[in-house]
Amino acid sequence: MKKLRKYSLFIFLFFVVYSCKTTQVMFSQGVSQGLSGTVFWYEGDLMPGIDKDPVEGIPVEREIVIYELTSLKQVKVTDGYFYYDLETRLVKTVFSDEEGKFIVELEPGTYSVFVKEAKGLFAKTFNQGGYINPVEIHADELVAIRIRVDYEAAY
Repeated sequence: MKKLRKYSLFIFLFFVVYSCKTTQVMFSQGVSQGLSGTVFWYEGDLMPGIDKDPVEGIPVEREIVIYELTSLKQVKVTDGYFYYDLETRLVKTVFSDEEGKFIVELEPGTYSVFVKEAKGLFAKTFNQGGYINPVEIHADELVAIRIRVDYEAAY
């Protein structure tokens, strides 16, 4: 019985250590071209006020999906900022870790970046051309972004 506990503890510790190293390796892979960022969750009353401190957001684990540059004409929308039936091609998917951090290698080009939520793909920013959350990647450049998932917040 003692041996069984000892082996169980060893296996548990092995998986804990291994999973921690996996996250560290992800951010030290040497990705030098693509997209990195942090995903933050916001909710509740975020209306600015005299006696209110600014809300920083909570880092969250999420699935980030990257599509070819996508316009409002190439999607269906529900509840304002949730998209589905995109006519453009899915390029890559990446997951943020428990600190909200992610990194993904991408070829030079312009992409639309979404966060996968229960209601659909979430994005809240646009450019003047009507393209959804566009991010431009240049050769040998790592673009850093901050993603606000704030559909449960009131401003």
